Amino acid sequence: MKNVFLKCVWRYSPLFLLELVLAWVLARAVVEGNSLIGAAVDSLLAGEGVEYTSFLAYLLILTGIGFLASFFKSLAASHFSIRVQTRYKTLVAQKLYRLEYRYFDENGSATVINKMNADIAEADSLLSESLPFICTDAVAAVTYAFYVASINRSLLLVMLLCYPIVLWITNRVVKKLKSLKKVHRQKSDNITEIAQDCMSGILVLRAFGAEEHFGKKLARAADDLVENEEKRTRTSNNAILIRRILGWMPNIICAIYAYVLVTRGDVSIGGLMTFILILGRFVDSFVGLPFDVVDAREHWVCIRRVEDILQQRDEESGTEICGLKDADALVFDKVSFAYTKDVPVLREISFRIPNGSTVAFVGDSGGGKSTIFHLLCGFYRPCGGDYLLYGKNFRDWNVEAAREQIALVSQNVFLFPDTIRANVAYANRAADDEAIREACRNAGIHDFIMSLPEQYDTEVGERGVLLSGGERQRISIARAFLKNAPILLMDEPTSAVDVETESLIQAAMERLSEGRTCVIIAHRLSTVRHADRILVLKDGVIAESGTHESLMAGNGIYTAMYGEEEA
Repeated sequence: MKNVFLKCVWRYSPLFLLELVLAWVLARAVVEGNSLIGAAVDSLLAGEGVEYTSFLAYLLILTGIGFLASFFKSLAASHFSIRVQTRYKTLVAQKLYRLEYRYFDENGSATVINKMNADIAEADSLLSESLPFICTDAVAAVTYAFYVASINRSLLLVMLLCYPIVLWITNRVVKKLKSLKKVHRQKSDNITEIAQDCMSGILVLRAFGAEEHFGKKLARAADDLVENEEKRTRTSNNAILIRRILGWMPNIICAIYAYVLVTRGDVSIGGLMTFILILGRFVDSFVGLPFDVVDAREHWVCIRRVEDILQQRDEESGTEICGLKDADALVFDKVSFAYTKDVPVLREISFRIPNGSTVAFVGDSGGGKSTIFHLLCGFYRPCGGDYLLYGKNFRDWNVEAAREQIALVSQNVFLFPDTIRANVAYANRAADDEAIREACRNAGIHDFIMSLPEQYDTEVGERGVLLSGGERQRISIARAFLKNAPILLMDEPTSAVDVETESLIQAAMERLSEGRTCVIIAHRLSTVRHADRILVLKDGVIAESGTHESLMAGNGIYTAMYGEEEA
């Protein structure tokens, strides 16, 4: 069973079966109660006496059984729904943390958010509304059908003549509503994405006066959604009208036929009365069942979207948790990589980075520097060649253990909407306050934090918006200190700060680099002059390699780049 939602349903199927049994008990109580009334009517018409005490006592008992069955059926349905929902939501949330990094690159965050919120809410509706109705209507329809057959089989056959029409009409409604529901979710994703872009880029949007453009874009998306919803509403209203008409048909046909049977003496007056009482309930369940399925299949469209997440491949992970002591820290052996087929980004790249050394990657934008960092962190796997971490192929490493060996300091700092203490502690959840403070001292940010009214309990805002770029960067450096990993990856952390802040960050980076293997992406060549080796990337290959002095003496690509920077 590949469908995770169905697995969750199966896990709690005993509650579901209990719900079905109680639905049957409720239907039987209704049948027995109405039969009791019908039998009493026949006895009175035949001039026979009715023991009212026994009649009322039995009727009250059946009423009590029906009430209790209804109560416990709702309770079982509620417990079943809550447990399946909770299990399903937990599995979806856990899956997000295991997904390949590629999935987030290829799918917009708005789509993922909608799947996590709106689509899972539809799963709630399926479990709490549609499925209980299907259970009740199905069990009731079958129970009432057996009772009608016990009165007169031809009555049941007359009722069943209407059913092919019901199925044909509901099947057409299902197809149309299912298609419109799918389009609705896609258009909702589009609106969420536009709104999210507006909020994330509000500074740029206002600085360049693009409010009107985005307003029109959002209005068009909203109009498309409204148009689709109008179609869906019309189809739903038509379905409601059709359901009522279909409900009248068997009522009228069966009532006339039952009258004929009474005049012929095939059915008693009491039997007719019981049949009329049951008929309304039977028709509601009989005609309502296909429409309950229509609602369920609409919800199923959303569940399929969530299942798309759950059916994605997990991030690859091996079993190794430690490397070889004397091996080089990082080795690329003829590594090739492409994000999309036929568009190579790296072409058989090879290099070795010994323990304790500092290596810098430089080159034009699009040359493959950031891709190398993605590969080093294990976010992507090579399309060809081998990547060795401490002498062992990365594919054999347990991915979490491998990342414990690496600390990343990027120019694009991300802080969670939490306190400064919490943001630093993400590097090591077991760290105490003193360890966090020591990391911040090493990062040169402790004095600033202590000057704040809330000190380490200061909220940084969404993405750290309440702090300056330099402050955010030094907090990220404090995280790297707290992690204390042997390998440090630095994506030019001083590229977007002022000169004074750059000197503070540079001093912190020098302290952080001591005794570690350092890999640097350099945007400003002056910052990597003292690197043990500099690798120059161009068009996905290593075009030049050497120290700053040897590369300058070579009068090649690096020399030209350095000259342009100095100019």
